[in-house]
Amino acid sequence: MSLVDRYVAEVGRHLPEKDRSDIEAEIRSTIEDMLEERKDASKPADEKMVADTLEELGDPQLLASKYAPPKRYLIGPDWYEVYVKSLQRVLITALPVVAAVMFVLTLTKAPLDFVDAVGEAVGSAFNVGVQILFWVTIVFVFLERSDEVPYESPRQASRKWTVAQLPKLPKTRQISISETVMNIASIAFLLIWIVLPFTLARFRGESSPVPFLHPNLWNFWLPIFFILMSLTLIHEVFKLKIGNWTPALMATNVILGLSSIIYIVALVTTQELVNPAFLATLGNSAELHKLREVITWSIDISAAVIVGTCVWSIVNSIRLARQLKQKS
Repeated sequence: MSLVDRYVAEVGRHLPEKDRSDIEAEIRSTIEDMLEERKDASKPADEKMVADTLEELGDPQLLASKYAPPKRYLIGPDWYEVYVKSLQRVLITALPVVAAVMFVLTLTKAPLDFVDAVGEAVGSAFNVGVQILFWVTIVFVFLERSDEVPYESPRQASRKWTVAQLPKLPKTRQISISETVMNIASIAFLLIWIVLPFTLARFRGESSPVPFLHPNLWNFWLPIFFILMSLTLIHEVFKLKIGNWTPALMATNVILGLSSIIYIVALVTTQELVNPAFLATLGNSAELHKLREVITWSIDISAAVIVGTCVWSIVNSIRLARQLKQKS
């Protein structure tokens, strides 16, 4: 019964996550009992009977508030949902922009200091987040104490609620939004870290800084890397949009994963990655040997982790694609 599923899902959307499944099961059982009492023994419950039953139960948000009475004192139940949604929208919009801007600005001053750039980006985003939280909360505290009432407030429930107001069932996702967004951000930051110093130096007419990566890599390996990363970035965007491991998405993931594994293994085993001129700027000849060993070990460990991640991604996408096919 899609109406019942949509109704229960809408009630659950307004419930605490820890109690959601138990209360949803209880509400579903209540609806089934009400339908059993209404229906004729000779015929199953039709859609009109289901709609009448749900409308008798009333607005899902109000029903949820009866099961989980809000204990919110600074901002009451009328404004709380609006407050949370507004805060989420502002934070999701503002924080990535602030982090990206600070990351780029820090790299323009010190192109090779990737760790410091990430620290500045996270710190600035945290500070802005605290300011947003404070000021948005202050605004809603004043609204709570005014005579205004939001349209979706329970106090507006005097209007007749009908099943036509039920939203569609939320789509289930196999692919995490947060993980995919993090992948997109990581790829973008990596590309910026490699390209930005040279681009800025050329734009300003300055000499390029001593690069961390070996200059010979630009002849073949880095262009291939940019192609792979661009294709991966496009693939991550499709993952974000589709949300499930369809056959096409799984196939492209396997191809990109295998290509990345071959590329990384070939790169690490056949090429010198770090520019000797860059190493020379970090220490004298006595320290250079130890430094080279540390960097070599770090690159090998990083490559092993990336290869392992690619293998896991391939296996996981195949497994989830099979699960999706079995459900359909």
